Amino acid sequence: MNTKTVIASLAILAAFPALAEQAEHRHLGPHVHGQGTLDIAIEGKKIEMELVSPGMDIVGFEHVATTDDQKAAVEKAKGKLADVLNVFQLPAAAKCKTETANVESRKETHQPGEKDDDDDKPGEPQHSEFHATYTITCEAPENITGMKTAYFSDFAGGQLLNVNVTTSKGQTQAQMTREKPTLDLTGVM
Repeated sequence: MNTKTVIASLAILAAFPALAEQAEHRHLGPHVHGQGTLDIAIEGKKIEMELVSPGMDIVGFEHVATTDDQKAAVEKAKGKLADVLNVFQLPAAAKCKTETANVESRKETHQPGEKDDDDDKPGEPQHSEFHATYTITCEAPENITGMKTAYFSDFAGGQLLNVNVTTSKGQTQAQMTREKPTLDLTGVM
């Protein structure tokens, strides 16, 4: 993979927060509880990450928080997710630090006429999801041989993360699960 491809991949990841702010609601098809997505782009000493996960996986409910207890649970979860190097642990030898961490809870709506397994009215907010973007800088990125996650121990509903990794050496896909909360990055750098 050439540098232009990596830069284009990073630009796409960097655009996600800006695109998200343009719309109050996201119009998505039904999501799958227990499954989130983690996109990772690594170039030089910079790591850009994006995590998207259903609200049910993170806080145990999928509707938009309405009660004080639910709102507190969302804020607590956002605080945990903001500590990216605790949730996604890189080798100490890589000497990584968080540059930015942005976490939000978003509403999803279905297009008119779409239904899922719930009895909500089409077109009204039905689900929430968590969206987090991170920028990490590592002094010794060559020492990134893997990643462990506390995601599954921190968030009871999480069962699977579909992981997409883009580096100067190419793209790879993997899965992290409750039973295998590690990601082997040997040879990816």
